[in-house]
Amino acid sequence: MVPCDICGEVFKTAQGLAGHKRLRHGAYGVAGELGIVLSNKQLHRKVLQRLGEKLADRLAEVILESHGQEILELYLEELSRRGLDLSSLRSTRNVRAIIVAAGESNLLLPLTEDKPECLLEIGNKTILGRELENLRECGVHDIVVVRGYRGEQIRYPAIRYYDNRDYHNTGILRSLFHAKGEMDNDFIFCYSDILYTKEVLELLLQDRSDISLVVDTDWEEHYQQRRQHPVSQAELVSVEGDRITQIGRNAVPPGEAHGEFIGLAKFSRNGAESLKVIHEWATQNYKGRSFHTSPSVDMASFTDLIQELIDQGYPVHHLDIRGNWAEIDTVEDFDRVSKHLHSILKLG
Repeated sequence: MVPCDICGEVFKTAQGLAGHKRLRHGAYGVAGELGIVLSNKQLHRKVLQRLGEKLADRLAEVILESHGQEILELYLEELSRRGLDLSSLRSTRNVRAIIVAAGESNLLLPLTEDKPECLLEIGNKTILGRELENLRECGVHDIVVVRGYRGEQIRYPAIRYYDNRDYHNTGILRSLFHAKGEMDNDFIFCYSDILYTKEVLELLLQDRSDISLVVDTDWEEHYQQRRQHPVSQAELVSVEGDRITQIGRNAVPPGEAHGEFIGLAKFSRNGAESLKVIHEWATQNYKGRSFHTSPSVDMASFTDLIQELIDQGYPVHHLDIRGNWAEIDTVEDFDRVSKHLHSILKLG
């Protein structure tokens, strides 16, 4: 907890305190007035009209971080009184997003020589920026990012950060579990090097499985003329009915694959608890030996732990899509996606 040395108000994070000081005690002098009307559960248009566009965006992010659920409830109640029932939006109110952006990709050099791959710009927006935009448009405002390589450059507001300083010697699974304390409720897991349409995320948020992974059944289309990222690097899956039976790189023969895991998954509270339990078990029981497709648990991929869940009898479901996403893993990928962004993301 961090107190403000001007007014004494206490904040959970240094970022929250910094935003408070900038807005409440800054030169604009409007945050105090806005705080008063918020406490009265009213938003006066005259206050908002005095804010510049950039400051308004920044202020909205700070407010959503601390009062997002309260504002959503008031908004839905007001709409209901006016005859418009959008109560289904409450289904995302407790969903958190954890984005892992720790790895260093040599296949994207020289583009990533001085920045993490999630900050590469495609269509005038960074990859991570597009992911954040999708999440917020779908009502997910509780967002966590795990940083690593050049992590100090990832500084989006209204986000909690964790840092894997040993990213050179660890895999994505170790990075994810730097945010273990955030897995106490429903959460979305996401790779930081993918793009996807908002519709894909909406489908995932509607899914009610304890563990659900998004799988592209049209995956072979992505590997036509993709020389720098061979099929052997794809995280392919095999299924029986609505459950995944096998997943991972080189774990499923391409001719037997149902599809490719795109790097987007959802866990309910129960699913998250299962993930943590099996990770703790694997850490204790796989010391000094390989773990599925990886040389160790420390170097493991996310799909290695998913396979362990499956092997121990936990149901892992697949949510099928056909396209509407892209992975940026190589310079070749970056060039292709930049060129065809509008068709991939179905932009107008």
